[in-house]
Amino acid sequence: MLATSLVLVAALLHATWNTLIKFSGERLLVIASMDAVALLFALVMVAFVQFPPAEVWPWLLASALFEQFYRFLLIQAYRVGDLGLVYPLMRGLSPLVVLALTLTFAGETLSSQQIIGILLIPCGMACLLWQGGGGDRLPWSMLPVVALIGLCIGCYTWFDGQAIRLWSQPLDYLVWLTLLSAWPFPLLASVARRAPFILFWRLQWRLGLTVGLCVLLSYALVLWAMQLGSVAEAAALREVSVILVVLFGMRYLKEPFGGPRLLACALVLIGMLIMKL
Repeated sequence: MLATSLVLVAALLHATWNTLIKFSGERLLVIASMDAVALLFALVMVAFVQFPPAEVWPWLLASALFEQFYRFLLIQAYRVGDLGLVYPLMRGLSPLVVLALTLTFAGETLSSQQIIGILLIPCGMACLLWQGGGGDRLPWSMLPVVALIGLCIGCYTWFDGQAIRLWSQPLDYLVWLTLLSAWPFPLLASVARRAPFILFWRLQWRLGLTVGLCVLLSYALVLWAMQLGSVAEAAALREVSVILVVLFGMRYLKEPFGGPRLLACALVLIGMLIMKL
């Protein structure tokens, strides 16, 4: 029950920071600010955490690499698609990736009920391909980008889960992962867009700070949940954020809420209930 509660809070935080990024017209600067906040946290904490054992480093490096690719693709996807369309599509693929990796390589045992619940979530996401989910259709040229984002999310989630299995120190792992993954975008913004980056922090520092804290806390809660229970189930349960994002997009970004988006939300909720009840 604790693991489920942790993941649901993480889903709320995840939905919040993605909505804030989509809402902002300066997505590169928001992500750079988000990472700058996380990097500052990691630099402060590094003296108080353990050094990762050798067997954890391959998972750390792989997760950090996929995190960077994910950020780059996320900026591209949010430029052309509704939040309530792009986010569910990219998040819907990740439970399938985690499930496939878990069953193939990790030897983790899942019940048929858990597998059915996990599979219902990407089925719900597929509803969004029908008439743009009730809003503007995502350009077909962007579907490979969204699919790659889902692949990145699934891979780094699974890598994190394997690392936590080897080294059951979620906070320590988060600090080292942040040190590896949180510097490229702040560096890019400082070099390529120095003046706008400085102006952004002067005028919108609350936004950068809020997004950074949401990312850190969301990630920490998911790592803790994966330590307590199934990696595949935690990855799937986190996708309840899809429901929240669709609602946030409708409420704050004035996006449409058609029948396919409603059906997608319903299937995500049913899948979650099947897994847990």
